[in-house]
Amino acid sequence: MTTTSRAVITEPRQVEMRSVPLPALGPHDILVRARKSLLSSGTDRVCYRADFAPGTHWAQWIKYPFTPGYSMVGEVIATGAAVRSLAVGDRVATRAGYQTYAVAEESRSYRIPDEVSDEDAVWFALSAIAQHAVRRAEPVLGDHAAVIGLGPLGQLVARYAAVAGAATVWCVGGDETRLAAARRAGATTVPAAAARDRILEATGGVDVAYDVTGSPSVLAAASEYTATGGTIVLVGDTPFPAQQAIGGEVLRRSQTVVGVHDSHIQRAERTPVVRWPFRRNVGLFFDLVAQRRLDLAGLVTHRFPQGDVAGAFHRLDDDLTGTIGILVDWTG
Repeated sequence: MTTTSRAVITEPRQVEMRSVPLPALGPHDILVRARKSLLSSGTDRVCYRADFAPGTHWAQWIKYPFTPGYSMVGEVIATGAAVRSLAVGDRVATRAGYQTYAVAEESRSYRIPDEVSDEDAVWFALSAIAQHAVRRAEPVLGDHAAVIGLGPLGQLVARYAAVAGAATVWCVGGDETRLAAARRAGATTVPAAAARDRILEATGGVDVAYDVTGSPSVLAAASEYTATGGTIVLVGDTPFPAQQAIGGEVLRRSQTVVGVHDSHIQRAERTPVVRWPFRRNVGLFFDLVAQRRLDLAGLVTHRFPQGDVAGAFHRLDDDLTGTIGILVDWTG
């Protein structure tokens, strides 16, 4: 195998599959045949639409032609001479683009337990970000939490907040498909327009609010129903940061604002200093899914065959009502 078919965003709102050479298989590499890939309605949507302000880190990162993607599940079909932890036939999760085959490092590929399906395993990368967000909030057993933004990442944050011991998880806004998915996970849902009054009446203000929208206007709104001394975690990475306002309540209520980004999750192995490297996050995710303590049922709302990768991206350009997870199935 010397080439792969890979999705490339050639210009804003244009994607095509291109045949590109695969890197040579190094001694610590594996060759993976793709089975499933998960699109992000946050990052991939911004990349596909070029929906970001000039001068931002988005503008520095995204240069067309651009190769998107970071969530692949596949099967190992070859290994380098020095690979020891993985074998041909293993199912793995790895951070590759939307492509039929990928060469991946053994150290950055994660064997999937038999108890975890492909459709669940493909959430591994977003799951690591969600875990990182909840840990950064330093939750306390019995906290009240709010999650604003119920796309793929917000759904995971809501579930991890519950796993971490939140007494209540309020999920704010979204269409009925997203709200129903949050309710299935035990959350209390509330329309955005009613969130302030409903949450303050029930809790007096949440201890932690997670802004998973990427919208610059949400931070100030979330501060209004976050308690004095509470924490607001910015998980959604707005492509228009100059428009993001803190609002008056953050200062008046002595609230803490915490930023979270995928790039801050350590890729190194666990050390006395690095307690939660990426691999350990993925391992916990697989364990919770296998133990049925993390329910992902219903989060994939759209499936596309490998022959319609462009259709999957075009879905990102539509109104996202009724959309949570968008899956590409490379086996069909």
